[in-house]
Amino acid sequence: MTLAEVRALREAGNHDEHLAAARALVADEPENGGAQLEAAIAHDRADRESEAIRYYDAAYRLGVPAEDKRRFYVGFGSTLRNVGRADESVAVLAEAIAEDPGYAPFHAFLALALFSSGHPREALATMLGVALDVAKAGAFDRYERALGEYHRELLAAPTEPLM
Repeated sequence: MTLAEVRALREAGNHDEHLAAARALVADEPENGGAQLEAAIAHDRADRESEAIRYYDAAYRLGVPAEDKRRFYVGFGSTLRNVGRADESVAVLAEAIAEDPGYAPFHAFLALALFSSGHPREALATMLGVALDVAKAGAFDRYERALGEYHRELLAAPTEPLM
């Protein structure tokens, strides 16, 4: 089965078939970063993160196709955090943001990783920042300015209490 056929199984929601096909593709093409990613996604979907992480690690080492970068970084960052590698999750998601700063899910998952790695203030600042960035005009009922001030305060003075 080809990578495109394995992806089609995932996109069609055939999760059990996708898992089996992705594993078979990795066995046939162990140096294919796209195949490793499909296996990682399939294991993640099956709530088998401890197995998914080895496929994400391999995909990271090998590289993934450009069209899969967003899915890869979110999945890898989230799974790193879920398996207790929160500091690595922060690093991977920071790398993703450096490559693609406008993609809001990277920031949201970074906030979770920051919290899990013992940085709650930075986590709150990150999540508040992404919420302000993606909210529709007026979503915060004219409190955008105040929330923006809190956001700047969280970023500027990590040891000072909020107003």
